Amino acid sequence: MPFDGRRGHRRVNFTAAAFSVLLIGAAHGATPGLVGNWYGVGEPDDPSISYIDAYSPDGTFHSEFRKCQANQVVWRQTETGKWSIANGVLRMVSDTIDGKPEVFDNSYQIELAGTNEFHARLMRPDFLFVEKRIEKFEFPPCYLGS
Repeated sequence: MPFDGRRGHRRVNFTAAAFSVLLIGAAHGATPGLVGNWYGVGEPDDPSISYIDAYSPDGTFHSEFRKCQANQVVWRQTETGKWSIANGVLRMVSDTIDGKPEVFDNSYQIELAGTNEFHARLMRPDFLFVEKRIEKFEFPPCYLGS
């Protein structure tokens, strides 16, 4: 089954301390927290899809997904919306997918929140997302992997 394009298939759950750091970072931009660009590979429906999430201090996000086959991008999708953290749960609510109005609302339990890596578990279906901080909103070439 191909990925349906709805981000609802991923997100995060943090410990109390990590939650505080992320919340302060999102609210004030004073600490790295979740604000910035994050790269990951894998979705519940397709382990070969890669994605970049850009979390802004104002509580908005921009995400891009892509799939590579034979060193070529064969599928791409963008999303925008709002993000928030409460009680160790990252919530993402989209407002557009590929520039068209579309709403999804997903929550993720944060399991690890480090400076350069975080782990978030989508509850249904049960899926762990592992993301690494990156400097720029830029995918690696397809020949290097997803």
